[in-house]
Amino acid sequence: MTTKFAVTYEIDYTHRVVVGVTATDAESAKQLAQTAFDESTIWDNTQNMPLLFDDFEEVNGETLRFSAEEVSAFPEPDASVKAIKRKEFAFYACQALLAGEIDSARDFANQALGIC
Repeated sequence: MTTKFAVTYEIDYTHRVVVGVTATDAESAKQLAQTAFDESTIWDNTQNMPLLFDDFEEVNGETLRFSAEEVSAFPEPDASVKAIKRKEFAFYACQALLAGEIDSARDFANQALGIC
């Protein structure tokens, strides 16, 4: 007999973001970036503060941890998975549109927008 499990894995990582800042000194530059972060504008990629890098990097020597929880049925995918799927469908829609496949492009666009 088999049983269903929701298996989780966790990896330590760092979210590193680099922005360009023009300032009189390093402390002023850091303060400008901190203010932009606090105001949620640091990712706006403006001419005065261009976004130069934004990625997740695994921490050296990270610990990979797995855990499993028995479930009676698999739960609905989380919003994070749904967002990934929407982006994929939007990309597929663009590919189909560029290939002249209008019906496929429309179908993928509807899936990207959650219109089914």
